[in-house]
Amino acid sequence: MRNSLSFVTAAALIAGAALTGSALAQDRQDRSRHTELPANQVSDQADARSARIRADLRLTPEQENNWAGFEGAMRDISKKQAERDVSLRADRAKQKGPVDVIEQMRRGADSMSEHAVEQKQLADAAQPLFASLNDQQKRRFTEVLVRIGNEPDFNRAK
Repeated sequence: MRNSLSFVTAAALIAGAALTGSALAQDRQDRSRHTELPANQVSDQADARSARIRADLRLTPEQENNWAGFEGAMRDISKKQAERDVSLRADRAKQKGPVDVIEQMRRGADSMSEHAVEQKQLADAAQPLFASLNDQQKRRFTEVLVRIGNEPDFNRAK
């Protein structure tokens, strides 16, 4: 009995890892496709994502009042990120010769600084909405915020 239980547990863990790996691979694939999209399509994707989050939360009329600030912050940040992506692609297309590793380090640092500012803006905008949610909605919203917080550019996630 113990061996069969261990086998079932091991099989479940392997299956879970395979599904997680598959989901991660799909996410990477989606992100790589995203980097080639024009800014307006990225913005449209961000709007669609916002609509999915809103629908998933099933907000009450009172909570809807707090949604606009969060949605606006997501839209503004997404637009800035899309514009940066387009600019970065254009810069890379113009680049001739070897890659300047020092310049890449500086750009990476700038990107992290911008991401930190945007995360704070998003947190500030999300706070009133989060405070108005019930426990179930907070769990759903927390999953979204964690996912957003772990992404270099939140508008890239689907």
